[in-house]
Amino acid sequence: MRNTFEILKFSYPYGGLIILNTVFNFLSVIFSLFSISLIIPILGLLFGTIEASANPIDDLSINNLKDFFYNYIASLVAEKGIISALGFICGLVAVGTILKNTSRYLALCCLTPIRNNVIRDIRKKMYNQLLNRSLNFINKFKKGDIVSRITNDLIEIEWSIMGVLELFIKEPIHIIVFLISLTYISPELTLMSLIFLPITGFIITKLSNALKRNSLLSQNKIAELISIIEEAITNLKIIKAFSANEFSSKNFHSNNEDLKNINNKMLWRKDLASPMSEMLSTLVMVVIIWFGGKIVLTNNLDADSFIGFLVIFSQILPPAKSLTTAFYSVQKGSAAAERVLVLLSNKETSPNKSKKLITQFNNEISFNKIDFKYQASPTLKNINLKIKKGQKTAIVGESGSGKSTLIELLLQFHHPSSGSIYIDDNNISNCTTTSLFGVVTQNVMLFNDTIMNNLIMANNNASKQEIEQACKDANIHNMISNLDKGYDTIIGPKGTDLSGGEKQRISIARALLSRSEILIFDEPTSSLDADSHTHIQTTLMKLADSKTLITITHKLSAVQNYDNIIVMKKGEVIEQGKHQFLIEKNGVYKKLYEIETLKSSHDEN
Repeated sequence: MRNTFEILKFSYPYGGLIILNTVFNFLSVIFSLFSISLIIPILGLLFGTIEASANPIDDLSINNLKDFFYNYIASLVAEKGIISALGFICGLVAVGTILKNTSRYLALCCLTPIRNNVIRDIRKKMYNQLLNRSLNFINKFKKGDIVSRITNDLIEIEWSIMGVLELFIKEPIHIIVFLISLTYISPELTLMSLIFLPITGFIITKLSNALKRNSLLSQNKIAELISIIEEAITNLKIIKAFSANEFSSKNFHSNNEDLKNINNKMLWRKDLASPMSEMLSTLVMVVIIWFGGKIVLTNNLDADSFIGFLVIFSQILPPAKSLTTAFYSVQKGSAAAERVLVLLSNKETSPNKSKKLITQFNNEISFNKIDFKYQASPTLKNINLKIKKGQKTAIVGESGSGKSTLIELLLQFHHPSSGSIYIDDNNISNCTTTSLFGVVTQNVMLFNDTIMNNLIMANNNASKQEIEQACKDANIHNMISNLDKGYDTIIGPKGTDLSGGEKQRISIARALLSRSEILIFDEPTSSLDADSHTHIQTTLMKLADSKTLITITHKLSAVQNYDNIIVMKKGEVIEQGKHQFLIEKNGVYKKLYEIETLKSSHDEN
């Protein structure tokens, strides 16, 4: 329940609607009680037991309410006949029923925006938190698990909110008001019925605890299934290429079978709530009939009042049953809330609001004694580097040497195990520096949107001329112009409607379009043909001196004219300098360059 109350904090802004929902529910119960209570005078008319009080009633009060109403009915019978009196009471029943259902509808009208607004607010905060999380935190989860928390778990929470409102507002009001009316009719019978409530509550609580445990298992298993489906779709080419259909299906069917078994156990316990509640209610009713019959037979209670008591008590049973169902719903939703709160918590979230915002780069980037471990393995060791403003810097080395990790630390995707990174005199761990960087990743990241929207996310204020110029510099403008919808063409999920080279050139155009002072290119031309490669390299070399370029690449021929080349091996910087200096040094760089030159000569032949 604690998790559910944490989620309910999102309902605080809608306190006014909750109050209105409570008021309309209260009115609905009052009108319902009014309509049902009229069964007593109707029975009195039919049994002929309605008689005017011997003493005149001057003032109406709670104590003489029945006598006042019976006096009026008796006078109506005397003046207009029993049929007219019966018609009058039936008319009151009809009016009460109309008012009851109108109030109930208005209560639901207030409830709808509460549940939808709360879910919208939770989903919004979850998404924002997701964007602000560190990659280390996100990588702890499978993609499908995160998707499940934002979708399936929120559906459970939505019904849990309904359950809470019924558990603490609607049904309690119904039960309390009806119990007050029952006490007015017969305190003894009411006390007898209340004795059984703690017993019923104890049994329901025991069953609901097991339901919560199974519900949490179910939510986790659904997340696993979604992850399996997402991975299968992403890696469908690999599955087909290796004829791994049977292997993939076996894994899915095994998890699917586990989910079925968990859900069976969960639903069996949930479905037990209704018959258990009905059975206990019937047993209470039997005891009340037996006990109340004795009171009637001893003339301490009128027969019509006793029948009215039974009718009103029977109307407590549905809300009591709903209360049981709501309790189960809350417990089930509590399991989902537990999973959602993991993403909603502020732990490990980048506190951007408290960080200093850096929007200018004036002098240099410096890496000071940087160490970084991924899990238990050291990835970077004692990195000391300086990158001057306006320089074109290349980071080269074999695969796994730590090139991309170094840049990910600069972009604050990860945090160093020790050491510090400074931009000018600012330690980036205390700063927000995202506006300084424009990035082209090795695995091109595009969205299922138009080419235009994929471009302007780097610069919302870019003019059409600036956009087209960036695309020309990336050698992609002509291709876009030849499309039927040009820049308004939707490129499909992850840009699947484009070739690898086209996606990469759009990614490069996006980085060029940004007003970032530091451009980071991770293998920017790996998927490009020779002409595009040459065109883009020329563009990069013509960048204004105000732009600082950092390129990670295996193509050493592309960085011969760079101001500084950093050579990495096994997480360490082993050489750095200009191309000619490194060649003359006759070290690792020269060997890599000779291997590339030899390979190029072989390919040409």
